[in-house]
Amino acid sequence: MDKEESGESDFEMLKSQQNNPYPMADLFESVSGYLEFLSDIGCSGLECPDRILEQVNAWGRDAGKTGRSPSGLLNDFKKCRKCSLSASSQRMICGEGNSKARLAIVGGAASAVDMKTGIPYSGKPGELLDKMLAAIGFARDEVYITRALKCCPPHNQKPNPGDVKICRAYLEKELKLVRPLIICAFGDIAAMALLETSVPLSGLRGRFHDFNGMQVMPTYSPEYLFENPGAKRQAWEDLKRVMDVLK
Repeated sequence: MDKEESGESDFEMLKSQQNNPYPMADLFESVSGYLEFLSDIGCSGLECPDRILEQVNAWGRDAGKTGRSPSGLLNDFKKCRKCSLSASSQRMICGEGNSKARLAIVGGAASAVDMKTGIPYSGKPGELLDKMLAAIGFARDEVYITRALKCCPPHNQKPNPGDVKICRAYLEKELKLVRPLIICAFGDIAAMALLETSVPLSGLRGRFHDFNGMQVMPTYSPEYLFENPGAKRQAWEDLKRVMDVLK
């Protein structure tokens, strides 16, 4: 029996859906997000190449081994070759941590140590980062940590603005998946990538800025604080503002 034979109108159908635990608006939002996700990973409409499906199916296995979130793995198989850094890069440094975190950490360019371990903020800067997070009540696995530039510039040189702009497209998609309440931008490169500005960090830190509806707090990076311990007091003031909002 079709709809007309049963006498059920479109309005009655909508009325019957009012008790549905999944309202139409939520369903439309979920479908829209899913289609956008498929587009991001290289699918056309609802059709995905076999190679993409194989990579997606491997996510669960890989996450169990590395602890990486899908938002980080998304960048793993993009195999970007768009900027000048990609020619000498051995891997992209993907984001790690809680993929539903309220707080995200974005550092500048990946370091040489990051490239060896495959983990953002490795080595001594990572140890200092852990202490900074602990001071505001977070463990590393409770936040999301990534890099504005997924590759390491040769000899740890400062990356050029063109490379920062190219990598920003990946960073934007990554943070859109995690959707944290606050993003800490560690250093001028991270602030430049997120806020698309040439204003020095000293003119940005200490207050929140908007990034696609997320609040960004630029502050000094662990790398900078190693070289300039006198700036730790200012960095602590910035982190206290972050902590106040997250409370």
